[in-house]
Amino acid sequence: MPEIQTKVLNWIATGRVGASSKAMAMAACGLPNDGSYPHDPGDLNRCLLLLEAVPDVRDHFDKIAALGVVWERLIGRWANIEASFLDEAGLNWSKAQTAPKTYALMRDVKGEEPGVVRFGGVSFRTR
Repeated sequence: MPEIQTKVLNWIATGRVGASSKAMAMAACGLPNDGSYPHDPGDLNRCLLLLEAVPDVRDHFDKIAALGVVWERLIGRWANIEASFLDEAGLNWSKAQTAPKTYALMRDVKGEEPGVVRFGGVSFRTR
């Protein structure tokens, strides 16, 4: 088993895993996944915790970007989004319990999300 897969397996067993962080990890290992992406700062935090636990995942951002249009947009601005979150809330919410500036940035970067319908402040996935 390649080293990154061993590290990812350990992270899955012991870390805080969400759908988007799991998609990142699986894509980095070249494994099938559902392509879930972070919808809010809580999801983003779990992705950043993955990157802290398994830094090698960063070497596979090209595979993650290939998961779909939203991932491509997010990875294209990942450094900005990550810096915003770490400045505003800190890794694992060490500085604050909310990250409204980062959330606004994420929404701006994601733009129109395929398969998502919004009504006011509520989003629904259609697939």
